[in-house]
Amino acid sequence: MIFNDPTVNYIQLGMDVASIRQNVIASNIANIDTPHYKEKTVKFSDFLNNNQLPLYITHENDINPQKNLQDSIVVEKNDSYGKRNDKNNVNLTSQEAALAKNQIFYNALVAFAKYKFSEYKNIISSSQGA
Repeated sequence: MIFNDPTVNYIQLGMDVASIRQNVIASNIANIDTPHYKEKTVKFSDFLNNNQLPLYITHENDINPQKNLQDSIVVEKNDSYGKRNDKNNVNLTSQEAALAKNQIFYNALVAFAKYKFSEYKNIISSSQGA
């Protein structure tokens, strides 16, 4: 029951995306002084914005929690030219902001997961007394 819950699957997927995004941002920050390094970004929220999560599945192309949505997580390289002489385009301020935003997103998912599992705990504990 718990592991077939689409909400739990979406929480897990969101945490996976946040983890990948955290690694990409850390890599960008670590390579801020590397000549010719190009900033990378994780493109998953664009996928969700363009394909709103359905309430129910009506077509085989709808988002389905049973499908492997991790294939939709794409790490893209930003090939734009930076303003620096070494052709590195990483902006520390924007990376720090992205890091903070990602942390807030992850913390929200953790809070929602705690809430969801406390619901299951209440259901299980109330059914034991019956």
